[in-house]
Amino acid sequence: MTRVIEKYSKLHSSIREQVYRDYKCGEIERNTFPYKGSIVDGVIYQYEDVIYLTPIATIVSGRYGSLYDIDDEAEDSSLEMDSNL
Repeated sequence: MTRVIEKYSKLHSSIREQVYRDYKCGEIERNTFPYKGSIVDGVIYQYEDVIYLTPIATIVSGRYGSLYDIDDEAEDSSLEMDSNL
């Protein structure tokens, strides 16, 4: 069985929908695991022969969008935040 740590936005769209649905209903196993140098809360989802570990913060920001969730691989230096926020 293969284990993959993957942020929510990198999952295949059909897997994302199922992970979000199960997360929202509280029907998905949760655990902590190392991710990018720290320990994070996440969910465990099995699809076929792969076990996906996905940080909860990436599910929330991936589903609702966030100015603070900038993909490290494609960081846009032109993003400016409104100073009135």
